Amino acid sequence: MRTRPAVLVFFVVFALLAILQGSRFLLTNDEGIMLEPAQRVASGAHPYVDFFGYMSPGSYWIQAAWFKALGVSLWAGRVPVIVDFALQCALLFWLTAWLASRRAALAVVIIFTGFQIADPTFLTAQHRWDSGTLALAGICLAIRFPSKPGLLASGALLAAASWCTPSMGLTAAVLAVWLLWASDRRPLLAAFLAGMAVVTAAAAAALAWQGSFTAFFQQMLWLQRNYATVNIMPYGSVIGGYARLIEDTAGLERVLRIIFVGCLALPAVLPPLALFLWLMPGVSRKVPAELRPIVPLLLMTTVTLELSAFPRADLFHLAFVAAIPYALVAAGLARWLTLRAGAILAFTFIPLALLFSLNNFIGAWDVRPVASPVGRLRVASNVAPELSKLLEHIRPGQSLFVYPYMPVLYFVTQANNPSRFSFMNPGMMTADDESKVLADLRAHPPEWLLNLPLSKEEFLRIFPNANGVSERFETLEQWLAHNYVPVEQAPVNLNGYQLWHILKKGG
Repeated sequence: MRTRPAVLVFFVVFALLAILQGSRFLLTNDEGIMLEPAQRVASGAHPYVDFFGYMSPGSYWIQAAWFKALGVSLWAGRVPVIVDFALQCALLFWLTAWLASRRAALAVVIIFTGFQIADPTFLTAQHRWDSGTLALAGICLAIRFPSKPGLLASGALLAAASWCTPSMGLTAAVLAVWLLWASDRRPLLAAFLAGMAVVTAAAAAALAWQGSFTAFFQQMLWLQRNYATVNIMPYGSVIGGYARLIEDTAGLERVLRIIFVGCLALPAVLPPLALFLWLMPGVSRKVPAELRPIVPLLLMTTVTLELSAFPRADLFHLAFVAAIPYALVAAGLARWLTLRAGAILAFTFIPLALLFSLNNFIGAWDVRPVASPVGRLRVASNVAPELSKLLEHIRPGQSLFVYPYMPVLYFVTQANNPSRFSFMNPGMMTADDESKVLADLRAHPPEWLLNLPLSKEEFLRIFPNANGVSERFETLEQWLAHNYVPVEQAPVNLNGYQLWHILKKGG
């Protein structure tokens, strides 16, 4: 009775996102970090050896598989995230219906979908979509099919999640401890560990076959040393700070803005609220006997999923793992509140969620078609003219260097990046990394440069805990300034990125 509606939810959400996001071009730093390297993998390149792999290889492999199946296009690049989000919605419905009722499940899916799709840049290629969805599926599978085949598959899914985001191993550890804890579940532990071992062995064998095994571990050590240098964000924080969202407001406007901020903060508010609701006697006494062993697993999983976001535990990253907290809070409130009170709460948050989602719908309407090497794109009307000019200048196969971020521009132009790095993050990339990029550029000077003059203020807005870290790569920037000049005829300024062309070979 719960599975069929969950399947329907999947297809409805998939269709909705295919319309909203499928070929919609969005200027976002993170998406290109996935698409540009994944295209290299699809063409036969080996991560960590042939190019700088920013993350563990799982999501590269997933994205590359879609490129091989559907061809290289923005649509193919968006399919994984569309599938991920649709599956999260379906599993959220199933889990909430199992914990409470289908009525509560329908309400929470509408609320979850409305708030999560509000920012279209959130629904773009990202390894945390893969890992969060695989982990959620692994937990739900263990609950739905408490058998050796079910736990074998659950272990495989959680191992795959860990190969996309290594910190997801915490959730796998929680499930293993939960199986070990009770004598009736203990015989299933071997099947769970076997599922994890199969996927882990296959991934390790793939890296070894490609000659990337040692380089992979070196990259993980690099991330351990350098990632937190600029990426530390406190739990529940937002870029720019909460004060920025309500400053210069008063009266009714301030009240409305505070409500907006409260809705925005749900990914951080729901996990502690879930723990509170399910640990308070009023709810715990109403939990049926068949659910009592499952609730501790879900609560512990909530904690590990939140921990998986660290050190960058801002709202954006917490939202990738928000499905289980949404389910627990919705089911807890459904069991604690009266039917009338629950209906009032639901019909308060549903309109708010739909109001948030309008941001995506309005943006999806205000677009212009732009032909590109990765398909016919739908581009925001204020961005389309500059993107069109960029595509007129740069032809597929020409060489391009984008500095410092925005590697999605490599993908959309289908230009060749002569560097092994798809982006250069000041404060995270080292002086040695800078010298490697410079050596690549000197050996094969690109024809084009997309250059963003990054200010200290903008750098600290994005990385507020990077005080004392330089936002510049001085030697690299000097070489670029010496060898490139801005395009004068039909100049391009794409969200601050200016198009330059080579002045002379070498340097």
